[in-house]
Parts: sequence; C-alpha cells; structure tokens
Amino acid sequence: MPGPVDFLVVAVLLTGAFWWVRTSLLGPARELMAVLCRLAEGDYRPVMLTGKGPFFGRAARDLRVLAETLSRQKNLLAEEEFSLAVILGSMTEGVVITGSDFRIRLLNAAATAIFHLEGGVTGLLLAEVFQSHELQGVAKRAAVTGVTQHGEFTLRIPGRSDRCHMAVTAAVLGFSKEGNFDGLLLVLHDVTRLRELESVRREFVANISHEFRTPLSVINGYLETLGEDEFSPEMLGKSVMVMQRHCDRLKRLIEDLLTISRMEEKGVCLETIPVDMGFVLREVVKQMETEIAERAVEVRLNIPANLPPVEVDVYRIEQAFTNLLANALRHGASGGGAIIISAAQSGRELGISFRDHGPGIPLKDQEHIFERFYRVGGDRARQTGGTGLGLSIVKNVVSAHGGRVTVESSPGAGAVFWVFLPLSLAAKS
Repeated sequence: MPGPVDFLVVAVLLTGAFWWVRTSLLGPARELMAVLCRLAEGDYRPVMLTGKGPFFGRAARDLRVLAETLSRQKNLLAEEEFSLAVILGSMTEGVVITGSDFRIRLLNAAATAIFHLEGGVTGLLLAEVFQSHELQGVAKRAAVTGVTQHGEFTLRIPGRSDRCHMAVTAAVLGFSKEGNFDGLLLVLHDVTRLRELESVRREFVANISHEFRTPLSVINGYLETLGEDEFSPEMLGKSVMVMQRHCDRLKRLIEDLLTISRMEEKGVCLETIPVDMGFVLREVVKQMETEIAERAVEVRLNIPANLPPVEVDVYRIEQAFTNLLANALRHGASGGGAIIISAAQSGRELGISFRDHGPGIPLKDQEHIFERFYRVGGDRARQTGGTGLGLSIVKNVVSAHGGRVTVESSPGAGAVFWVFLPLSLAAKS
C-alpha cells in the first residue's frame, strides 16, 4: 500500500509535468497563434517569440522568415502600386483596364476627364461606359487574337458640341493556363485636333488649287486665241489687259501666301515706332485712290486731332489696314453709301473701325471670316476678287501688335471691322 512519500512524489511529478506542458507547449503555442492571427490580418512586423520549447523552435524560425518575406513583398507591392498610380496619373492618354468579362477594373484620371465620367464606373461593362461599336470591335479582336489591335472611333461626349475622334490601342494583359485571357489594357488618345488639322490641310489644298487654276485657265485661253493666225488689234489689246489682270491676281495670291506662311510659322518680326494713326490711315486711303475711283465709292475719314500715339510696325499695320479697306471696297461698295474709317481712344486702347454699307455678313459666317480662304457665300463670292487671305493677314498682324480685331454685322446692314491696338507707354502715362 503506497505511503505518504509515494503520494508526495506523484504530486511533485504531476506538478512538474503540468509546469513543463504550460511553459514548453501551451505558452509557445499561444504565442504562435497570436503571431499567426497578426500575420493573417496583414501585420508583418518582425516576429519575436520568447518561447524556448523544442517542439516550436523550428516553427518560430519559419514564422520569422515568413513574416520578413511577407513584409518585403508588401513593401514592393506598395512601391509598385505607387509607381503605377504616378504613371497613370501623369499620362495625358486615357487608360482603361478590364477583366476577362470586359468589366472595367481600373481607369486613370485622364480617361475620367476626357469622357467626363461622373460617379464610379468600376465594375461596369465596357459597352455601358463607352457606347461605341468600333471600340468594342477593337477590344474583341485583341481578346480573340491575343495580338495588339489599333483602331479609331468617333463619339459624342457630354459637354462638347463637336464629335470627338479617338485613337485606341487594345492589348491583352495575359493568358491563364486554360488559354483564356486575363484582361485587356486600352489606351485612348484624343486625336480630334489632328483630324481637324488634316481637314484644314485638305481644304487649303483644294482652295489653293482652285485659286491658281482659275487665272491660269483664263491666261491659257487667251494665249491660245493669240496663237491663231487672225486676230484684231482690239482682240490683242483685250487679251493683254485680261492676262495682265489675272497675272496680277496670281502675284497677289503668291505674296499673300508667303506673308501668311511667314506669320504663322515664324511669327511676325516687328520694328515698332510711335506713330500718328491718323497719318497712317490717310496714307492707306491715298495709296488706294485708283481702286476707290474704279469702285466709284466715297471713303470718309473720321479721325479727331491729337490722337494718342501707338507703337506699331508701319509697314505691317498699313498692310492690315489696306486689306480691310480692300475688303470694304469689294463687299461694301455695291450697297451704296460711303465707307467710313474712324479712330478714337477707348480706355488704354486705340480703336480703328472700317464701316461699309454692303449686304452684311451672316451670323454663322462671322466666326470663320478670319480663317484662310474662307469666303462668305462660298464659291459665289469668288467673283468679287481677292485671295481669301486678307482678313487672316489682318488678324495675324493685329495679334502680333498685342491687339485684337472684331467684326459687327447684321444681314442687310453692312459690316464694321474694329481693330484695337494698345497705346504706347508714353500715351498711357
């Protein structure tokens, strides 16, 4: 029968076993569970285990290595996300990323701004956000072929009156083991301005071809007539006169083309001096006395004395005023009445106006009349003469002087062209 000593030994052994289990197993196990919970929550701080149990030593080392690895990967991922955000945010092109189901996963600020997208569009189908069959076609071709696809489409964007031209590049992000694509990258570039410039270029070529063809055809016709054996002196005189007139037209056209080309490409080189604008305007009228007499129209000057001086390039400003007066003679003389040229100070500017009593300018044409080759009335207006470049030259010359040019007109009530030039510093003070 066991004695008291035996019970004491058993109690000591049980107490020691319990203490060993608590310190070597339960304590380290609780620490490991706490670390695992922390790692599961995304907290990858260094793992410091106090337990020394032999059963958990290897596990503690593995957890420490795992925490360090996850921490490095988290930092790398954060750096990559930051770099991606910076790159996408600084791009002027719109970037859209979709999943394999064509639902939008990500789009950058440029895409949001270009298409005026409001609210969250993440998770919506590509077709729901961008209602364009051309865009859908490019995206589907890229998904099916796995080859980068390019295309162009037009769409109307809220807040913009014109249709927007977009170039799109679609590329597959990757393929899964089953052969399905993981997603699409779409890069959208606004090429509206480029297409407008191409349209202007085509129109310019067509206009300049017409402008050269007409006088050349007339000259060629009269040369063929003069090549015949019999022609009267009257016919000779008429032919020479007509050919001279059309040669002058070609000369003016070439000079105007060179002028507008230099102004738009290299800018206008000005040699400014303070001048009396009244003297300049009187000289312009004097230089065009022949044209005024041919049109049988009266030109009145309404110029007060002691106008403040304006610093201008005399040659260039005379060129602009000559074009304005010639425009008034061509289009305004037929309406009767005088052409009135006025000048007056308006604040810190000097305003010069050319008023005619012609048929006026339709409202829809007024915003375009300073464009190259633009004519009110289309081809029917070509019979009035001119190169179609005069008002464009006026705008470039006035803008180079820091001024502005405007037009006021109502159909049937004539037109008034205003030129506003800043006063010289001496006049302002």
